[in-house]
Amino acid sequence: MALNPDPYYRDPKIEEALRPQEGSIDAIDRFNAPPPGHSLTSEPQKWAWEKPAEYTVPEEAMAWVVSRVEQPEVEENFLRLMLSGVPIEAITNTITFTGFTEGYWSPDMSELLKMPIAMHFMGLALENGIPATIFNKDPELAKEEGMIPEEKVMSIMEENRPDMYEKIMYATDLLLEEDEEMPEEQGAEAPPMEKDASFMEMEEEEMV
Repeated sequence: MALNPDPYYRDPKIEEALRPQEGSIDAIDRFNAPPPGHSLTSEPQKWAWEKPAEYTVPEEAMAWVVSRVEQPEVEENFLRLMLSGVPIEAITNTITFTGFTEGYWSPDMSELLKMPIAMHFMGLALENGIPATIFNKDPELAKEEGMIPEEKVMSIMEENRPDMYEKIMYATDLLLEEDEEMPEEQGAEAPPMEKDASFMEMEEEEMV
């Protein structure tokens, strides 16, 4: 795609996509938005998370979560979620975030509670024979996706480090040649050895 040299050029397709919907508030007044610092002018402690948290000790907060989860109807719903494939990590994040928004604990407490809550649900899944999914995404798969592909590394190396690239390609060719010759070498029969022959005798024969 060629770039337009005009610094003031505006792509009409992009302009059309960014244009607000007709009849909306943004179309009437694009500056119709709260100014910076608007939240500081609202009523203090209006929301639950702005007030002091109800639980400040992790053990007490965890006991409260367990008491809620172990209610028959609630536990049955969580078992159904895990059986349907909902990851335990997603359930844990939902519980800790909801507890924060409702004022039960602080954001720091939310992070402290994630591990024991996840362990509780893993134990619950084991007790009921449910092959639960633990993570939202497979850690190994996420690690592989985050790594730079080997093809990209080799192309960059070919451009920036041609000497290193040539050495790697040369070593690769040697390995391929050895693999091609391997069946022939394996097919050759070795001379028969005596049953009582030892490694020391073999070394002496080689020295002679």
